[in-house]
Order: sequence, then structure tokens, then C-alpha cells
Amino acid sequence: MLLYVKSEQDDSKNKKAYHCSRCGARIAGEDSMIIINGSDRHSFVNPAGVQCNFITFAHCENVMMDEKLYLEHSWFPGYGWRFLVCGHCFQHLGWKYDAVAPNARPQVFFGVLIASVEPVGQDG
Repeated sequence: MLLYVKSEQDDSKNKKAYHCSRCGARIAGEDSMIIINGSDRHSFVNPAGVQCNFITFAHCENVMMDEKLYLEHSWFPGYGWRFLVCGHCFQHLGWKYDAVAPNARPQVFFGVLIASVEPVGQDG
């Protein structure tokens, strides 16, 4: 059901990082933020009526994702999505987006819920 856990160490001590708000595992660094459709911050309402505010990243670490790729209800045309959870405590963090359209760029990115992470470092 879950695909993998990716762990990396980041040497940039003076940059802001985002850590799981439940267990403190490092999830992403600000240097990995990526602009998708004109912004690195997004806000959408899901089909259940829940507001989802998230940051987009090119890379995440210490995460696991569902193997099932969903094509319906994607907020990003040309992409399917998978549930993304913390690889340590399994808190829901957001989604991994995989390109399904041949010309979609980037091929992969992550949408991490602002409420599921804590900024740590520089001015966090």
C-alpha cells in the first residue's frame, strides 16, 4: 500500500526547514519549494468541503506515499495524486503529484499541508 520512505540529510543549517508538526521529522527545506501555476502556496477545497492550504515542494524526505495514483479531483490538470504521510508517525502531510500528461513539467512535486508542518530555522 505505501511506496517508500526517503531520508536525506541537508547541510543548509541556516535555511528554514519544515518538520512534521506531530513528531518533528524533517519533511522539506525552503530551498526545495517550487512554483506551480504561479505560486508555491495553494488553497483549494476538496470534494468533502475541507479547505486545504499547502506549500509545493520539488522534494520531500522522511515521507511515505500510497501506491494508488488517483486521477479524479486533481487540483492540477495533467497530474494524478497520492496520499502523503510522515514516514515516522504516519500523520497525513498532503499529496505527491505525478505527471500523467506527457508534456507536464515538473514530472513530480509534493503538496504539503501548512497545518501538518512546523517551520524551523532562519525565521521560523
